[in-house]
Amino acid sequence: MSILKVSRLGHPVLRERSAEVDVADIKAGKFRALIDDMVETMHAYEGVGLAGPQVHLPLRIFVFEVEEKVAKKRGVAKVGVGVIFNGVYEPIGDETITDWEGCLSVPFLGGEVPRYKKVRVRGVDHDGDPLQFEASGFTARIFQHEIDHTDGHVYLDRMPDLKSLGYTIVL
Repeated sequence: MSILKVSRLGHPVLRERSAEVDVADIKAGKFRALIDDMVETMHAYEGVGLAGPQVHLPLRIFVFEVEEKVAKKRGVAKVGVGVIFNGVYEPIGDETITDWEGCLSVPFLGGEVPRYKKVRVRGVDHDGDPLQFEASGFTARIFQHEIDHTDGHVYLDRMPDLKSLGYTIVL
């Protein structure tokens, strides 16, 4: 396993729609090493998600996890490591929640971003099997953020007011 180079805001890969991943390739195990590397990279940078474009791959794939310390800090349930290929989401209802959001591709900055409170996620799992589930709250935020990456969007695009944008660490 290895830590991958994370693309930063300004790199074109972050602004293009990613290609669908062939399910036959997933079933053949062609992405196992990439998944491991993406998870290791996500952990190294202390993220809760990481999408293909963020590691310079314009593919519709992302990994996610809400570790115990993040779950406690956010007051949410722990979520184990997972991967979704060809993910899409649709809102369930119109209710949104505005919360602080950051991104590994926009380091040291964060801001308030409205996201749907509840979404239905569809995609393909690590075995190439279809999946569909509902997510709410912080977990729904993660899925929306990562799927946005595969659509060529970053969280800054979702901010209605950049006044909340600020540094996340003191340099």
